[in-house]
Amino acid sequence: MNKFLRLPTLLIWLTSLWVALWADLTVGNVLGGLIVALVVVGVARPTGVTGLERTNFRPISALVFAAYFLWQLVKANLVVAWEIITPGLKIHRAIIAVPMHTTSAGVVTLIANSTTLTPGTVTVHVGEKRSTDGGSVERILFVHVLHFRDVESVRRDVMKLEWLAIKAFGQRDELSRVEAALNSTSNSTPDGKNVAR
Repeated sequence: MNKFLRLPTLLIWLTSLWVALWADLTVGNVLGGLIVALVVVGVARPTGVTGLERTNFRPISALVFAAYFLWQLVKANLVVAWEIITPGLKIHRAIIAVPMHTTSAGVVTLIANSTTLTPGTVTVHVGEKRSTDGGSVERILFVHVLHFRDVESVRRDVMKLEWLAIKAFGQRDELSRVEAALNSTSNSTPDGKNVAR
């Protein structure tokens, strides 16, 4: 995104979020949201927080990400509800390390929070280590799951979320790394097309 458009886009996004949370589209509410957005940006800028400024935004891909996340949320709620109403304990807990393929702290935060918001899964830690070349930071999500089947299925679910998040908010050149990792764990690409293993 053009650097001159980043700040206005962020202000519009924060103001829209404010109005959506109040669920009341009035002039006063829009002006109040704009003031809050200006304060948030004014407070965040001196702290050196720049992740939002470097984040891309692709509206169609963001809608796809939101739809996928909502579908996962519904499925997870049904599984947890079924667990509550049926007798017997069928919980198999585990903590799984899932390596991230994006260098964006903002995208990793989105994935970690989306995972935590889904019932039955919680991101318990985000580990960081310098890559072997010493330049970039490699991040690993440690995800606690209640309904553990196998390591690869947990990693595949989180990587699918990462793939969609990168498409919506990340750098396009990072998609190939996630696709390669997904292809090594399943017989299908992130968009559902079958491939040979």
